[in-house]
Amino acid sequence: MTETVLFAANRGYALSNSREAIIRRFLGHGWRVVLATADDDEARYLAGFGAALEPVTFNRGGLVPGTDWGAWRRMRAIYRRWQPTLAHHFHAKPVMLGTLAARQALGSQPAIVNTITGLGHAFITGGLAARLAGLGYRTALPRGDTTIFQNRDDRDLFRQRGWVPSERAQLITGSGIDLERFGYVERAGRQAPPVVAMIGRLLGQKGIPEFTEVARRIHERWPEARFLLAGEEDPVHPDAVASRWVQDQGGVEYLGRLEDIRPLLAEADLLLFPSYREGTPRAVMEAAATGLPTVAFEVPGVRETVRDGETGYLVPDRDVEALYTRVAELLEDADQRLAMGRAARQLAEEAFDIRAIQRQYWAIYRELGAQV
Repeated sequence: MTETVLFAANRGYALSNSREAIIRRFLGHGWRVVLATADDDEARYLAGFGAALEPVTFNRGGLVPGTDWGAWRRMRAIYRRWQPTLAHHFHAKPVMLGTLAARQALGSQPAIVNTITGLGHAFITGGLAARLAGLGYRTALPRGDTTIFQNRDDRDLFRQRGWVPSERAQLITGSGIDLERFGYVERAGRQAPPVVAMIGRLLGQKGIPEFTEVARRIHERWPEARFLLAGEEDPVHPDAVASRWVQDQGGVEYLGRLEDIRPLLAEADLLLFPSYREGTPRAVMEAAATGLPTVAFEVPGVRETVRDGETGYLVPDRDVEALYTRVAELLEDADQRLAMGRAARQLAEEAFDIRAIQRQYWAIYRELGAQV
């Protein structure tokens, strides 16, 4: 009998960007693969390999009763139709709604793996949204078999609050980077004006206002410096920042969403990443792989990817003056910047290799009975 594995995520990009090899391997071993995610280009790309796409709309911006109820019912129907023996959920809504739907529809049948990719808007803003998210995790996670955390801060928080049993919590740092695709870029000897890059969705919590403020201050000393921002707009998110607002600030070139960020990383001399909280930021890991140092806030998730004073700088959360000071320091000192970039590449080789990360995932699947 053919076995079925189900992957659920907010959107196809989360599955195609770092889990394509896992999906291909399941297919190669004769498994049916079901993708419960948005009906977007990335999901259809994976479906082209033989996976079945079951479109689901997960709202990413906090509690939306109608949409969330619809997503739960949709997930329940998908579980009943496909009867998977293994399921892996990514992101808050798929984790909560998918786990509860699976258990309601199939009982103990599917082995369930949940990955906490970051705590997002609810935990940054606090208040009722954070309490509801905590209730959702506390209800869903004990019903799963394994919960994977991408940083120690999130794992420890969930264990301390009793949202996940300690024996079911595992730590895997990030989703991994293809170190051949993101190869080291030699930046020594450049004569062009310095380029500071940022990659992230246009949300306040990603540090968009801080990025524009640092750009304004730097331009007072280095008018020729370029600040490049790549990332998609997310207008339905409660913390959305409009691209027009970014452009109105002046001094920042908004590039939109890039299908391939490697040319931007190759052009850049420094990554500025002022996010308020992350799971494990892929942008920082990809930048490190190319030999790019990072200046960022010292917050959960980010501290897993930057070694302060070695591969970049971590500064106190929301301290724009400290961000500016460290960016200015690295723009002034090319030798230090290049040395940090070389150390960042070494860190990527030691800790971010996607092949090593995938081996950890396969070990978990096998522990749950998957013969792959």
